[in-house]
Amino acid sequence: MTVEDEQGEAGIPLVPAAAPSGPLPPYALAGDPRHEAFREVFAEADRLAVPVLMGGGVVYVQHGLISPRASKALSLIVDPVGIEVLLGALGSAGWVPARAPSRSVIPVAVVSLWHLASNAYLDLYPIIPGFLRHPVSVFERLWSERVAMRAFGREVWAVDRLTMMMLAVHSRLGPRSGGPRLEEFRAFFFQQFSVVITPEERVRLPELTRSVGGEGVMRPFFDQLGIPCPPSRAPSLAYARARFGVDDVPSVARLLIGLWDSAARPRPRFARDVRLARRRVLVAAVPQALAASRMLPEAALRRRRDLFRALGVTPRSAPRPAREL
Repeated sequence: MTVEDEQGEAGIPLVPAAAPSGPLPPYALAGDPRHEAFREVFAEADRLAVPVLMGGGVVYVQHGLISPRASKALSLIVDPVGIEVLLGALGSAGWVPARAPSRSVIPVAVVSLWHLASNAYLDLYPIIPGFLRHPVSVFERLWSERVAMRAFGREVWAVDRLTMMMLAVHSRLGPRSGGPRLEEFRAFFFQQFSVVITPEERVRLPELTRSVGGEGVMRPFFDQLGIPCPPSRAPSLAYARARFGVDDVPSVARLLIGLWDSAARPRPRFARDVRLARRRVLVAAVPQALAASRMLPEAALRRRRDLFRALGVTPRSAPRPAREL
């Protein structure tokens, strides 16, 4: 493990050095109350000097990839260093958890919020599941590829075209992850992106994938494009610590979260010898497995409590969207 894995690189410019320039087409939701709510999110991030990168529907359109239907939700990749302070400000502005606390033993990576006054939804990604390098290093790399766009009546930073394609085909992101229609959406994205991806983007794809540790989740995309995929790696210790929210992560839990976050959906089939080898490894790791079995529920519960604490609400007092009642 390198020093970068543990420490991350330094020097993220917290605010744009210069105003974004270039073509800035308008966003379709102008005049919608959600428009103002999203603009305030960007304003809070600017005020707190927390770098954020926009992804999702607006970015698809402005990159010329697809034209998705309008969404109630804004998706932002957030500098992990600043997520706590940003959540505090959003809680004061009326944002609450969008869903009832999950009972999953695997902590949820995305922070989904809802704004009562505007009925807007916000998905924050301080960690991108399956990008197994240090979360700070991952954000720094995506930030270095950022592009300027206009949305919600203001200039913002967004992920670049290739990164947007990678996030779109990612099987562990968004509300459809693991759902029954996931393969239909992925097949559409694969077909569309195999046509629009440029030769320069095809050359960049392996290096960008390797730099964020996304070989596992990107393998189906590589196969579709006919590009050799770099070999998958174990998650960095820093990634495992960030996912579980604890410093002491057993090796078994580290490997488990790497497999869970990297596995394509539906789960791939393995040969008999691979299954037998896994069983032997599990038998040898029984003591650590027992420790991990205690740690996982505790880590998931701690993550849920930390979210409500950061927003300044309690599970009982926080309002819920109508679809959650």
